[in-house]
Amino acid sequence: MKKFLFFLTSIVFIILNVNAVFAKEIEVYFNDPYKNSKDRTIQNMILDDLKGAKKTIDLATYNYTDTKTAQALIDAVHRGVKVRLVVDEDNYNKKVVDDLRDGGVKVISAQSNGLMHAKYIIIDGKVVISGSANMTLSSFSSDNNFMVRLESEEAAKVFTDEFEEMYLDLIFGEESPRSKAASSIKLSDGTTIYVRFSPDDGIDDMIEKLIAAANDSVYMLAYSFASRDIAERLQAADKDGLDVVVICEDSKAYTDGGGQCGPLSEAGLAVYVDGYPDTLMHEKVIILDNSVVIAGSYNFTRSADKRNDEQVLVIQSSDIANQFLSEFDKILEEAR
Repeated sequence: MKKFLFFLTSIVFIILNVNAVFAKEIEVYFNDPYKNSKDRTIQNMILDDLKGAKKTIDLATYNYTDTKTAQALIDAVHRGVKVRLVVDEDNYNKKVVDDLRDGGVKVISAQSNGLMHAKYIIIDGKVVISGSANMTLSSFSSDNNFMVRLESEEAAKVFTDEFEEMYLDLIFGEESPRSKAASSIKLSDGTTIYVRFSPDDGIDDMIEKLIAAANDSVYMLAYSFASRDIAERLQAADKDGLDVVVICEDSKAYTDGGGQCGPLSEAGLAVYVDGYPDTLMHEKVIILDNSVVIAGSYNFTRSADKRNDEQVLVIQSSDIANQFLSEFDKILEEAR
């Protein structure tokens, strides 16, 4: 196994053309929609950080309807914190967004032929919260979502550069320039992280190469899955004897145009659908060899790769991978 982990680590460095940078701390937060009462784990984590902000909060989200975090942002403005928000144009006129503008938050609407689908927060230039959850109560409590909290000035700088490309330069979607070669962010516990954005950085191609480099297993949580290239790479991995399991969101698995869950199932791969029709399995995650996690706002679709603004973390850590594996197993247990 150590040989496999070393091999995959080396492949990640080659694929992403990285330079080492050192940083501090990482935590992963999952909500649990299967509880009898609403789980506020993700919301509470975000609230704690927003309430502790001292200088700046930058936030990019597709949708914003949650009143508690909105009030925390307004309170931050009243404390003298500079708060900036980028939201997708389809959700720019939501009441909560209107309230944020009235409360002093500087809000701009994304303008592109794709979606501003990213979901991240940067606080005081040192904390990044990145994942699959929109700033909505359903994302925080009713649906399967995750958020990674990363304490790293290096990561914050990378995210801030991307945020200001949207907020200051008004560059979105297909107009976005390619990012610099990915720097690795090395944490004190040995975790290594790479930050990538779409459509700048060819995420679909990166995912294909990382799947091709796997030796043992590929586990995937897919809210929307229409990438034929990734599907073909999964089939190749399955034929090579890897343990390949895909869990798809029930409401989209067999209705998305060009969706790959059906064809993969017909090809004999282990494909499941989320077992709770009243909630969304909204996660977008791939776990490779129990040691590498690809996780972010990025659905596995052509739109995400070519038109939408998205963010992805590639995390090399057996500990973080095990946390995502526990989440995967929990969803698999409820799947059908």
